[in-house]
Amino acid sequence: MNTSLTPHTEITGASWPRQRRSIPAAGVVLIGATLMLSGCGGDGGRDAKSVSATNTGQIVSQSRNDYDSIIIGWGEKHSPAEITTPSPDDVTARCFGNGDDLSAVITAPYGWKISVSHPSEVLSVENTEQDLTAELDTSNQYYPDLREIDWSTPDHVDIAAAPRVPDDWYSPYGANQQMYVSLHVDCT
Repeated sequence: MNTSLTPHTEITGASWPRQRRSIPAAGVVLIGATLMLSGCGGDGGRDAKSVSATNTGQIVSQSRNDYDSIIIGWGEKHSPAEITTPSPDDVTARCFGNGDDLSAVITAPYGWKISVSHPSEVLSVENTEQDLTAELDTSNQYYPDLREIDWSTPDHVDIAAAPRVPDDWYSPYGANQQMYVSLHVDCT
């Protein structure tokens, strides 16, 4: 009985000692796969190609002066603390994913931050200056086919929404106030 720890050619079919050329190649493959995977998950998204007024042509606020404008805010009058119409240069968006996995985070003046994710009809809204947060459902209970958040064009999201805000958002105008969001994000 052979008690030697060194395999012989007659047992393994290979001469001993084997040269370990595959270890450096495996190391390169492992490092490459690690870098590729870390780049997919933690890159922080990408800047939107553009942010503009909604393409739907719907007017979400009560003012016809807002037609063809980006609109973000809540309440009843145009002011930094209520309804704003920022220029496209003042609104930024970060896009994450593509197609059916698209989501976007929109940041606008006066503390507004709005997040949306395909295919949801919910706006995650935050205003850091007014200390407001809410998950606002834009779905229409009477006409389910009417969508205020349009995902129909791949890598785009078009929002023309006026959902009710929570009652704890204090307004001098009383309860049942609306959030107004009208914009288009191109994530191509």
